[in-house]
Amino acid sequence: MEEIEKKSSLVPILVGILLLVVGGYFVYSNTQKEKVEEPNEKDSLTLQLKWIEQAQFMGYIVADKLGYYEEENIQLEILPGGVGINPVDVLIQGDADIAVAWTGNVLPAISKGEELVNIGQGMQSSAMRLMALKESGIVIPADIKGKKIGTWPGGNELEPYAFIEIQGLDKDKDVELVNQGFDMNQLLNKEIDIASAMIYNEYWLPIEAGYSEDDFIVFDMEEEGAGMLQDALFVQREFLDENRDLLVRFMRATIKGWEYAIANPEDSVDVLGLDFTENDVTAKDHQILMAKETAKLYQADDGTSKGLFYINLSKLEQTVEIATKYIDEVKDINVKSIYTLDIWNEATK
Repeated sequence: MEEIEKKSSLVPILVGILLLVVGGYFVYSNTQKEKVEEPNEKDSLTLQLKWIEQAQFMGYIVADKLGYYEEENIQLEILPGGVGINPVDVLIQGDADIAVAWTGNVLPAISKGEELVNIGQGMQSSAMRLMALKESGIVIPADIKGKKIGTWPGGNELEPYAFIEIQGLDKDKDVELVNQGFDMNQLLNKEIDIASAMIYNEYWLPIEAGYSEDDFIVFDMEEEGAGMLQDALFVQREFLDENRDLLVRFMRATIKGWEYAIANPEDSVDVLGLDFTENDVTAKDHQILMAKETAKLYQADDGTSKGLFYINLSKLEQTVEIATKYIDEVKDINVKSIYTLDIWNEATK
């Protein structure tokens, strides 16, 4: 009898142990299930544009909107630029991981000791043009002597400076330099004789206003030997060293986005989702034209023969040479230390 009572007293204990085991199993099972079902946390990246969101940057925006970065497990934040926003400063301050910047604007910071590296070259050819009305009497480059030339400050004036001095002229004595607005009104109102214009933007504003291309004489900075690299992707070296795989994935998605945008410029403008009612620059027809002209710049030279975002060392050296000559703050640049093809090579395998 005593033995039966002992066995009976063990039953609740055994049942309790069994419940604990079963309960533990279900807790563990559910925890594992949650881990499996929980989506992988994406890597965050911030990209600073040189200017406002427009077709000039369509490949990045398209890649984001179509999910190409997400496919690479990247959560990308795109920061628009604008007046008073220097992508180089934003990058140095750590408020962006990658900046779209003109190389000429980056070199002064590098000369001061900032370790900034070009990991991919967007535009393979300079978009800068100098544009004059034919009625001004300007026919050849030498005719610019004594003329008023509009330039944009902040590093955007370097190519016109180089162009002026290539003609054997002193930019401070032989011409009159005038700060130009981001339109062509000063040229059309004859307040200046020559205007700076990007082939994907300002160049077309007078044409869209009713002028003919035949009304203008245009000097292409690339053809005139004054071209500098624009819209390159720069990162801080420390970030590069610590995030190579992430940057490879970013580059792969970026190239995919630009390939789509170049092949489908009109669709890409729709994807941008701009407010086409704002002004002439954001008008849909102007943005489509910008998309097509930007595509040409990305596909130029090595963009076709090597691939999008390839970095041409000779062109980089030319940019550094021009900047060193015309910017007092630029000196002692070791060209090979300011770029790498490693990210591009891995992304395009």
